Amino acid sequence: MRYIFSTAIAFLMVGAASAAEPSLVSDKELSLGGVALGDTEAAVLRKLGQPRRITDTGDFLNIRMDYPGLTVWLGEGRRVGEVLSTSKQHCTPAGICPGMPFVKAKAKYGPPLVADREDGTFMEYPGSQSACWLQIAVSKGSIKSVRAECQP
Repeated sequence: MRYIFSTAIAFLMVGAASAAEPSLVSDKELSLGGVALGDTEAAVLRKLGQPRRITDTGDFLNIRMDYPGLTVWLGEGRRVGEVLSTSKQHCTPAGICPGMPFVKAKAKYGPPLVADREDGTFMEYPGSQSACWLQIAVSKGSIKSVRAECQP
């Protein structure tokens, strides 16, 4: 009886710990508007054309390319290191876009990791094959922006 009770407690504790784990997304989902992490600058230009503005930031992701509703940062080797969408026209491959209710993203991806950062609280989904993640800014239940980024 004691064995059954301790086994049941252990099972409940493991279940509670795994329920707290955020869902992972496939690295294929770390793409916005057809621009994926790791794409070359040339691939971005072929896909989107010339940006409205290019800025040398002087940071690790040293080139910022601004398009309407989409910002692309290039890093080492002039490859995409981060992408930010603020437009319903630039979505993830699964169709998660700014402007839609967050419950749709949660239904598609599962429970997120809730991350309190210096510039706000975000719903995050780690990539399943890399040190990259999908970061979703939510306000009043609506998606404000979607970002794909990696640990530098």
